Amino acid sequence: MSTLEGKKEAALGVSKAIMNGEWEKVDELLDDSFTYVGDGTAPINKAQYIGFMRGVLCTAMTDMDMDFVRVVAEGDLVAIEYTNKMTHSGEFYGVPATGKRVVGTGHFIREVKDGKVTAEWQTTNAIGLMGQIKG
Repeated sequence: MSTLEGKKEAALGVSKAIMNGEWEKVDELLDDSFTYVGDGTAPINKAQYIGFMRGVLCTAMTDMDMDFVRVVAEGDLVAIEYTNKMTHSGEFYGVPATGKRVVGTGHFIREVKDGKVTAEWQTTNAIGLMGQIKG
């Protein structure tokens, strides 16, 4: 997967596996040295990332339908702009489930080396998402 298309496939594969609950595939696609930094928070490691995705995001938000609006690759980096339509089915940052269909948007950059995602940097429209949930 040293081609740019292969790197795009690996980078998108992580999101697709998360949405499908394919946690073994997520584990396979992420390098053991994986680091995630999102929205100015402290970096987290692979186990913490999978734990958050599985135990927080995917329990609070279900029926995810993620669209990859733009995907650009250069060198080892793959930049992705996304929209994610989902149902607020469980508690999310202190807000009880509303059953509302909401749309999350944002961007992430994933670093891909030797077919594995080694790092991710993400920004989300968290204020817009919380406004939909609370509004």
